Amino acid sequence: MATAAEKKQAYEQWKEHCKRVQSITDTALLAGETPAQKDRRILRLQGNYAAFCEYYFPHFLTLRDKTTGEVIRTIHNAPFHNAAAAKVKGTPNLKAVFMWPRGHAKSTHMDIFVPLWLMFQPKRLINFMVVVGKSEDSATRLLGDIQAELEHNQRIIADFGKQQGNASWQDGEFKAANGVKFLACGRGQSPRGLRDREARPDYIVIDDLDDDELCRNEKRVHDITDWVKEALFGALDVGRGRFIMVGNLISKNSVLANLTKTKGVHVSVIKAIDKNGEPVWREKWTKEEAQEYRDFVGYRAWEKEMMHNPIVDGTIFRADWIRYKKLPRLSKYEMLVCYTDPSFKSTTSNDYKACRLWGKIGKELHLI
Repeated sequence: MATAAEKKQAYEQWKEHCKRVQSITDTALLAGETPAQKDRRILRLQGNYAAFCEYYFPHFLTLRDKTTGEVIRTIHNAPFHNAAAAKVKGTPNLKAVFMWPRGHAKSTHMDIFVPLWLMFQPKRLINFMVVVGKSEDSATRLLGDIQAELEHNQRIIADFGKQQGNASWQDGEFKAANGVKFLACGRGQSPRGLRDREARPDYIVIDDLDDDELCRNEKRVHDITDWVKEALFGALDVGRGRFIMVGNLISKNSVLANLTKTKGVHVSVIKAIDKNGEPVWREKWTKEEAQEYRDFVGYRAWEKEMMHNPIVDGTIFRADWIRYKKLPRLSKYEMLVCYTDPSFKSTTSNDYKACRLWGKIGKELHLI
């Protein structure tokens, strides 16, 4: 639980964020717009997710010079962002896992952009949203991002009215002026009986629930998985609504991994780069930037955070992890390394002797 001093600091940071949102979402360029033009523009944005994001959230989708602050370009959504939004909008009763890499805007889209897109449709598609985090404090901070947009985004206010909440995000819940309720919930907390008068949640998003400490304890992972499937999913009206989990696969023993194996769950798996090393979100970063990032963090961190391939030191290689292909001629390899691990004692407690020849060709390592 955050201390009073930490809450005060968080609130001051939130107020600064609100000022920035208000400044960047200025509507001066639309001063000459007629009511008919405004109606047509809003209708177009309601039907086009990519355009909706770029118009209402330029503060999220603008690349700026780190020194001068000047705008360099707009960071457009990747195709997988738009496809995910269409899936969520088009599936009223959805159970889904969006397994996207670090830095690929999974929280931004599923916690902010998509629910607000649903909220401001001609016929509202969301009434009660629950944000679930590792702790109630982390979930509450996510509510702050939503409330900042509803109360300080000048473009949203101009088109849909100021959605002044009846409480502060720091209270863990608030209701917008149009009646949509937002509530924060921490991992493992009891969500039973969640309701707003007769309404139950119809949009639950679970954000980065797993962490390294949790994933080291198989029983805790099992217990939290049960909590997600039973208590949390049970907060919906007998399964009616959108039930979404976002995160990256930091461990094969994780709640995220367990949910992806559950029947009836839509799973979107996005890796940071394709087989040619090209970024899947080319609108955000280049192939060279991706390689620089990989070089700095190292192979294991890259595979874990960006490619959903967590590698644990000291574990046994399983047969289903191994991939086979036709062996190239040895002359094709850029490098060949032979490693020998001798065992000097012939007892049952010693490892077996081993001698392995590895070859490097492009980005691949081959056990020959």
